[in-house]
Amino acid sequence: MGDGLFGNPITNSTLEGLPDYVDKKNIERKDRARVALNMKNAEEKSVRAGQYLQNMKEQCNGDLGGTLCLLYNATGDPIRYVTNKDFYEGHVGPTPYPIEIANGQWAAFLHVPKSTKSPYSVGAIVYRGKDPRGVDCDWMVSWDNATDKETYRTKDNVIKCAFVCLFLFLSFYNFDKQKVQVYSEVREKDYFFSCDWEAIYKKTQVSGVCHDGVKDANNRHGCSLSASIGNSRFPILIAVFTLQDV
Repeated sequence: MGDGLFGNPITNSTLEGLPDYVDKKNIERKDRARVALNMKNAEEKSVRAGQYLQNMKEQCNGDLGGTLCLLYNATGDPIRYVTNKDFYEGHVGPTPYPIEIANGQWAAFLHVPKSTKSPYSVGAIVYRGKDPRGVDCDWMVSWDNATDKETYRTKDNVIKCAFVCLFLFLSFYNFDKQKVQVYSEVREKDYFFSCDWEAIYKKTQVSGVCHDGVKDANNRHGCSLSASIGNSRFPILIAVFTLQDV
């Protein structure tokens, strides 16, 4: 099992050993997805993934903060890393992004800010999986975490416009108290190589602490990517990749 991966892959062989599927001749993608979703917390794999992130956290600057990311694959097939996007020069932590996440596995990684001068863990990651018909598509999760919880999000703009009292007032007045957001999209294969990342970032900024990609009018048919995030200097982000109606 690779670094940052937790849980045994759930395959046709796994289902063949379960009472509900022992006599089923044709095990389908949705069957594997359903079992993986039901076994999300089995064998303490979610606990071990969380403990792994806590160990990663201890290797980082506690004052700097970061985002503890947990991704769970219940799509019925493996998903594979495609690309990522960093904003404000944030970057992945001590270990790399997991390259492949098997069906039924948790993946864990830490995303951290560049420095206390740019205290933002803001990024996105894309994995390739399959929709219910078996067609390749790309699944994206993004997050916006201002790790300096004592500082206004618009601090840089305030400094630049300090000589204009009105702008200074508006910068403080429009401060976003939540300071953490999460967002997700599922699109066709290769979409995120030519997408408008600035538009995605703006959507992330107003998405809130929970997002269900199924509500997106352009969501890939039959796919479900939901995400949520806590609110602390090291918030936990949880994203579940699965299929609708499993």
